[in-house]
Amino acid sequence: MTSRQQRVQTLYEISLAIESRSTLEQTTDRALAAYMRKLNCSVGAIYRAVTADDRVELSVTSAIPASPERTELFRAARDRLTSTLRTGTASSVSVSLGRTAETRFPRAPNSPRGSGESGALVDSLPVSGTVDRTSHYYLMGLPGFGVLLLGNRDGSLDTETVSALTPLNEKLAQACRSNLTEIRLREQRDRFEAVFEAIPEPIVHATVGDAVRLIDTNEAFDETFGNGDQTIQEQRRESLVVPGVGSADEDQVVETLDRGEVYTCELEHESDSGTEHFLFNGVPVVDTGVIEYFGVYIDITDQKAREQTLEELYVAAQELLSEESRRSVCQRTVEAVGSILDYPRVGVYLYNRDTETLDPVATGDHACDGRNGGPSPFTERDTRVWEAYRDGRTVRIEDPGAFNGTLPGGGAPAGGAVVLPIGTHGVLYTSASGHKAVEDEDVYFLRLLSQLVEIALTQTVNDNGLRAVQETVKEALNADTHEEMASTVLEKIPNELDLPLAGLWRHNPAQQALEPLDQTDEADDLFSDQPTFQDGESIAWQAFETQSTRIISDASQHADRYNAETPIEGEITVPLGEFGVLTAASTREDVFTKLDAEILEVLAANLEVLARVIDNRQDVRLLDQVIARILRHNVRNQLTPIRGYADTISREADGQAETYARRIIESCEDLEKTAEHAREMRQVVRNRSRTRRLSLGSEVRTAASAVEDEFPEGTLVVRVEDTPEVTAHPELAAAIRHLLRNGFEHNHSENPRVEISVEQRPPGPTVEVTDNGPGIDTHELEVIDKHDESALKHGSGAGLWIVDRVIEYSDALLEFVLSDGTTATITFPSDPTNHDSLSGSE
Repeated sequence: MTSRQQRVQTLYEISLAIESRSTLEQTTDRALAAYMRKLNCSVGAIYRAVTADDRVELSVTSAIPASPERTELFRAARDRLTSTLRTGTASSVSVSLGRTAETRFPRAPNSPRGSGESGALVDSLPVSGTVDRTSHYYLMGLPGFGVLLLGNRDGSLDTETVSALTPLNEKLAQACRSNLTEIRLREQRDRFEAVFEAIPEPIVHATVGDAVRLIDTNEAFDETFGNGDQTIQEQRRESLVVPGVGSADEDQVVETLDRGEVYTCELEHESDSGTEHFLFNGVPVVDTGVIEYFGVYIDITDQKAREQTLEELYVAAQELLSEESRRSVCQRTVEAVGSILDYPRVGVYLYNRDTETLDPVATGDHACDGRNGGPSPFTERDTRVWEAYRDGRTVRIEDPGAFNGTLPGGGAPAGGAVVLPIGTHGVLYTSASGHKAVEDEDVYFLRLLSQLVEIALTQTVNDNGLRAVQETVKEALNADTHEEMASTVLEKIPNELDLPLAGLWRHNPAQQALEPLDQTDEADDLFSDQPTFQDGESIAWQAFETQSTRIISDASQHADRYNAETPIEGEITVPLGEFGVLTAASTREDVFTKLDAEILEVLAANLEVLARVIDNRQDVRLLDQVIARILRHNVRNQLTPIRGYADTISREADGQAETYARRIIESCEDLEKTAEHAREMRQVVRNRSRTRRLSLGSEVRTAASAVEDEFPEGTLVVRVEDTPEVTAHPELAAAIRHLLRNGFEHNHSENPRVEISVEQRPPGPTVEVTDNGPGIDTHELEVIDKHDESALKHGSGAGLWIVDRVIEYSDALLEFVLSDGTTATITFPSDPTNHDSLSGSE
């Protein structure tokens, strides 16, 4: 087995050991053991890195041996890691390592806040070092998770192996991240179970099949119906879990739940105090593969109306979460309050960042009437409505006669009223008719509804925001300059993301400044000109330097504000990587949320990539022009007089001078051929994505005709049994021509012979080229494996490089067999729709 095969086998066996297991420690322990066993390492560790409170925290999740710090090799690697993390900081670092211990470092200046690892650390890995000349250690990054340390006391890892470990390290990092995700999911499950237990009504979680299987019951169920055989028999309990068991109703229960519908019926339960009546709601859990449901028991005597309301709110919640716009969510909310709670005076007011008011988006028939008969924006800030919105708490008015203030619609309500915050979106306002008070139970329902509305609005804003970001970036992708990109983005931001005051700044490394690119029209009206932020003199620069999003409640009072007289209060700044920053602002304080930050961070990440695309596009365009100029003009113009002078010398001189002149001529011919190959290679790469339908027979005949004229002393045999169409690179004929030419150029037999055939074989359309030469040199075939500049060193190498790229871009397979000559086979993917196309010979 070759060293390359051994390496592949080793990497494969390590890969088998990398998978997400029950715990993070189990995942890293097994993976680390495989790394060390297969790579013959004597010491190793896996660190988890997170950032918190402006510090990078490292903890050892796995280590071999258990106390690696006792070994000098491990300590040297640890010190190197410490040194790497210290880079760019002036603070001292204390180190304490162990399976549970943590190492804390000041966070690197460009590390994103809350990211899984320090940006400076990732940029500096992998690194390696030597101890006592014979011992080597390696520090490799685990993207999004931490660091892998490997050490060997008596040897080292070759460069190819270290490089080949990169995808395995990424797989290990993904497995570790999956473990962390599972931990979060378990925490969510625990929270769900806590909610499950906290609900005051009896609830059962069960499945129905050949028999009833209880999964869980809450405490209220056990208290109401008893536990096990203590107060009721198992059959009695079973009939409570699945109403109708043992009767004709059983099939109806099963069928209803199996359809994914809620099953409802009344139950009777004999207790010590007599017969109790319950309303049973069986709510199915969809897509579990079995008939699984949650059963809720409602005491009809004093809670039937209340539980009926809950059921209606449940339905309303599903409808809310299915709405696609803020207006439709608000309208659905108003309808729910009116129909379920019977409050005709109701309105949903959402905050308008442009006008900085609470605007009525949806109202009931008699709610929030303005002076002109229609709902008006709510502008008064010293009121209970703004208090509810600002403080995020419910405001309840129980005595309208004692109320002294302003509410939507003007004046005090006739009955009780309540204003509930809808997160950062706005408020839900409702009041009772007549002198009716708002009951505690109704306030409970309204709070639940307001939370559902917040979820629905957040979901809608997030979905619409991400959709807007996608459409905006798609349009900005056509920009040729950063200025065009900024103009396109800022033209759409105000309407699509509700950010009327926004601007983009580009970093100028030479000036160490953030220079303005563009801003929204609203920002133009407010500021006129955008400022330039120098190093360290603004909040924007801090966000750029630390590569972390900054949400400022009141920028006018911030110590690092750029302008002491700024009208801006609320501000959010998102870094665009090394490109610059995106800032949104408001003249009101505390108006931006984490949801705004998340959407803007998605936009920022796309703009960062888009800026690089524009830069690369400009660089490639310029490079393409330069290369074309050199190959087309400079090289040819220089070679022509050189070869002319050499021809003159060759004719007029003799002896050694004539020999040198002939060598000059040959070098000119080789150089001209290299330039021609370079032009061809450039053309191949430029058209790599422009495949088209081609007749394989026609392409072969075109290539054969060109080569036949070049080598009249040789024999070229062309056999075209089928002429199928294939999807291929437009330079397919050129690639085939190079294969034919290669068969003649290196063929030193007395009668050079090359055969080419086209057939429809089971794997797909096939072209086969065979020559009777000595066989192609292995160093020429290495050109295909390397894919680097070595193709320019040998004429045939360049030709093979062109062949390899054309076949690769055509999604075909190229194979060489060396035996009494060379046989090259090109196999195209089989296309069932083209078996009958162009059959026969041309």
